[in-house]
Amino acid sequence: MSAITPGSAAGFCAMVLCLWSGCGTQPPPVPVPQAGPLSAQGESLRREGDRSMMRGDLPRAGEAYEAARRLAESLDDTKSLIGALNEIGRVALRRGEIAQAVSSHERAVLLAQQLREPGLLLDSLTALATAEHQAGSLQEAGRRYAEALELAQQSADRSAEATLRNNLGLVRQAEGEVAQAAELFRQAMALNQAMGKLESEASNHVNLGMLAEARQDYEAAEREYERALELDKAAEQRMEIAADLLRLGRITDRRGLPDRALAYAERAYRSYLAQGAFAEARSALGQAMASARKMDRAGELARLETELARLPSAHPAR
Repeated sequence: MSAITPGSAAGFCAMVLCLWSGCGTQPPPVPVPQAGPLSAQGESLRREGDRSMMRGDLPRAGEAYEAARRLAESLDDTKSLIGALNEIGRVALRRGEIAQAVSSHERAVLLAQQLREPGLLLDSLTALATAEHQAGSLQEAGRRYAEALELAQQSADRSAEATLRNNLGLVRQAEGEVAQAAELFRQAMALNQAMGKLESEASNHVNLGMLAEARQDYEAAEREYERALELDKAAEQRMEIAADLLRLGRITDRRGLPDRALAYAERAYRSYLAQGAFAEARSALGQAMASARKMDRAGELARLETELARLPSAHPAR
């Protein structure tokens, strides 16, 4: 309870005297509380964390989200606390601290269930399933994804439904349920096509291509990867474009077409290099060199080796 100041005490006494005397005047209405400076500070901290995540500055993002968590707890603001816990979990997952990520998301799920907020519960369940998936807990991840999928369908959240069908498909693929995985990928793709989400549809094609590649249907895999490349170009997803090119290089090599494989790998190398993704560029260059060796192209191999020697020290792009 707030402390009563001298001014507020006087007002309170006047109101009580009025009630005792039976006067007809009504007490002033209670003002509606406005968002205070601490609530605004919490939003600011989370935005700061988001900006740091976009820059790839995980330590600073973690600090901002942790500060937002402490502030939410001090205000007993459960909704903001759930958001901060999920963000802390996502940072931990990016840093490879999977146990911490799972723990943070589990707490968020519990609070969202207690609060009976479907949207927050959907987000928390999806984040927890992702962490469990990365931890290799396929059964748990599948159960969480299915639970979240039911919530997404109930709330007609087609974007979340598409993501969850795709991710559940990845779990089924890892469990060896290939036919079910393919069906889930296609269902996700139909939703993404209807919403015009090109980059998400591209990822569905990649996953279908991986299934085709696993069953050694290389022509089907190539078609899926080519479509993914078209969509990623339309969406201007630069890192995904390079990855698509590298996949096409791998699949054409498996089809016994080393000349095409070399061309794709070189294009992937140039794309990664232009983005400063030197570790990925080195990998693409190695794939190109392998294709050049297969064709006994000594001149091209020497050129690629020179490129490799000039490549800066490998580090991931941000």
